[in-house]
Amino acid sequence: MVASNDLFKELMRRFAAGVTLVTFNENEKFGGLTVSSFCSLSMDPPLVLICIDRKIASHESLEKTDTFGVNICNSEQGKIAWDFANSNIDKNELIKSLPHTLTELGTPLLEGCLAAMECKITQKYDGGDHTIFIGQVEEGTYDENAEPLVYYGSGLGEFKPN
Repeated sequence: MVASNDLFKELMRRFAAGVTLVTFNENEKFGGLTVSSFCSLSMDPPLVLICIDRKIASHESLEKTDTFGVNICNSEQGKIAWDFANSNIDKNELIKSLPHTLTELGTPLLEGCLAAMECKITQKYDGGDHTIFIGQVEEGTYDENAEPLVYYGSGLGEFKPN
């Protein structure tokens, strides 16, 4: 017996996760989306993975790129995370309006994040209704003093250690 969609969603809402903004450059037009399905995969080589729903508009654009950025949100970036999740907001204009840098490969990385990294896509796999993108980390920056933004129960908040 397979869990229903409703049960699966309720189960996954109980898993706290960091919040990332995945950014990319498709033919000089920036794109981005909020992603909680992100994790490290390997130290040697340094690999991460992101899982992207095939139904969202950004998926097709990301498929056409060679690189993507992972911008890990700090606790003050909740509004930006919701903006990146909103399909009615033009991500090209949003990224242009935010402090960012372009890597040598042209990937936009947002400034002021907990961490930001450029990843070169090395592999793609089918994962049900998602595509799993494997990225080799090429470069990155981090802020030692910022606190993380956490996604839990369909909401965003701060992490409070015990």
